[in-house]
Order: sequence, then structure tokens, then C-alpha cells
Amino acid sequence: MYKEGAKSNPASLAAAAAALFLLPLSGGASDLLRRTLLCLLQVFLSLVFLLLSLLPSPVQLHPIPIPTAKHKHSSSVDSTCASRALSHVLSVVSLVPVSSRKYDIVRSLADRLLDENLRFNAELNQRVLADAFSQTICRLEATLSSGELGFIGGAVKKGIKRWWPTVLVGAEVSSEEAFDASKAEKLAAELLWIGEKLVVSGAVEEAVVGWGAATGLSHRAVSADARLQVALVRVTVFFLRHANLMQSEEAKGAVEEQERSISAIHMSFLKSWLPLLCRATNGAETPTLNNREKVETVRILVEMIAKLSWEQQEEVMALWLHHFAASPDSDWPNLESYYAQWYSDSHKLFIN
Repeated sequence: MYKEGAKSNPASLAAAAAALFLLPLSGGASDLLRRTLLCLLQVFLSLVFLLLSLLPSPVQLHPIPIPTAKHKHSSSVDSTCASRALSHVLSVVSLVPVSSRKYDIVRSLADRLLDENLRFNAELNQRVLADAFSQTICRLEATLSSGELGFIGGAVKKGIKRWWPTVLVGAEVSSEEAFDASKAEKLAAELLWIGEKLVVSGAVEEAVVGWGAATGLSHRAVSADARLQVALVRVTVFFLRHANLMQSEEAKGAVEEQERSISAIHMSFLKSWLPLLCRATNGAETPTLNNREKVETVRILVEMIAKLSWEQQEEVMALWLHHFAASPDSDWPNLESYYAQWYSDSHKLFIN
């Protein structure tokens, strides 16, 4: 088992080394073989971590691809000069570090172009922003994923250092360094910015559907850094507010099929992001939401859940209770009163 794992990655070798250390020592050939294997593993891991320390820092600006007309059939947005140019500007905004003095200039340029399109071609904004929104979600999820790998790598190094302190000399890279928290917070802030632009451009449904479908990001957000959780909770609350308004407006003249579609959209949204709302901490320096915002968000949650079918409400309430009870650091959102009311109403419905 260790032999196969050792071929795939250094972490498996580290696990094998730790296992060999835990085996009881005995004399003779077996003891000599074990010590020989440990020496070979030590040399191999020393080389691996030395090479890792020499790799260039991941926090660098990658070359930004310049769109051209020959790429028009591979783009998910309309291949016009204006859409390609706007898509390129938004890509630059996403890739330029916020610490760069050029960031504000490029961000201001994007605002000018988007505002101008509102007067002449709001549909262009919708298409390009929806594409940028999806790409930014993917970038943020990839950043969180790299942070998880960095955390695992840091744990492996700590285990190796316990036994071979000299192996990691000059190759110390902490898990915090592997995860670029500032980049993740920047991407989360840009998700809110793009979402606001989508709403202004009349693409509320696209924004809500896109955020509800980000299951990979929502899963990683539950265990993310506290400051990043603050940013993601604010994004979620923003879209939650507009999701509820979308349901209220469209339900007026909607047929039964459209109502089912809206319910499905909101079920996806709640199932993806209700766990984060329950488990997010108050943040290291800034509170997640103020008291007024918390009360308002609970009211919106109750309204949205009440419009679902009984079976859907049961699923959402079970999800809330599981994550609310499992979170030791937060007592929000507290849906206890609505849970009791829902149970009473469903019980009466069953009796009747």
C-alpha cells in the first residue's frame, strides 16, 4: 500500500516514514532494512522540499491573454469588438492585485464602460458580466482549494520536522503562506461588485442562479478563513435579498410551471449557502453583519422558506437545524420560532 502511494506523491512517503517509525524496533536484517529505507526517504524528502522552496512565488501576476477576433468562436459571450473589449477589461480587474497602483485605474475604466452600456446596450452588460461572474467564482474556488493543499502540506512538514529537523532547513513554507488570503478577499469583494452590476443591468435571475449553483465554493467557504467568511456572507445576504424580491415580483403573474422553477432556484440557493450563514464566525476584526442586517436577513429567510412546498420546507429546516446546532461560535440565524410554527402547521395539516 505504501509502495503504490509513494509513487504518487511525497505526502504518501511521509505517511510511510511515520508508519515505519511507529513499528517496534527489532534486531537483525529487518532492523537494518528499516533504517536503510528511512535514510532513503529522508534524502528524497529533503530534495523534494528543497525544490519546493526554490519555486517562484505563486503570488505573481500571470500574463493576461489579449482577445483577438480569431478567438470569437471560443468565447461564451457575443463575439463583437465591444464585448471582447469589456470582457478583457474585467479579466484585467480580476488578475491585477489590489495593491497595485494600476488596480483603481482599471476598475474605474470598467465602471465607466459598464455605466455607458446601461444607456445604450444593457444586454451586453448582462452577457459579459455573467461570464465574468462565473470565472471569478471559479478563481476564488481554486484559490481556496490551493489553500487546503497548502494546509495539508504544512501538516506534512510539521510531521517530518518532528523526526528530521535538519531536512526542512531552508525550506520552511507555512500553510498561511501557501494560501493568499488577500487574493481571496479581493475576489470575494469583486463578486459583490459584479453582482451589483448584474442587478443594475437587469440580470437578477442570472446572478441568483449563478450564486446558488456555486456548490463547490459554498462547501469550502464553511471552513474558510474568518475574514473571507465575512466577505462571502455579505455577498450571500446581498443575493438573498434580491432573490426574495425576484420571487415576489414574478409570482404575481407567474404560471404554475414558472413558480416551480423559482422554487427550484431558491432551494438551490438555500441548500448551498444556508450552512455558511449558520457556521460563519463574527470575523477577526469586522462583524459579519450588524444587528439590523441580521434581523432583516432572518425575516427574508423566513419569507423565502414559507413560499416553498411542505417537503422543501422540511428539507431546508432540517439543513438549518443540523448546521445551527453544530456551530459553537454563532447563534445566528436563529429560526427556532419559525421551526416550531412550521412543525405545528404541518402537524395540523396531517391531522386534517
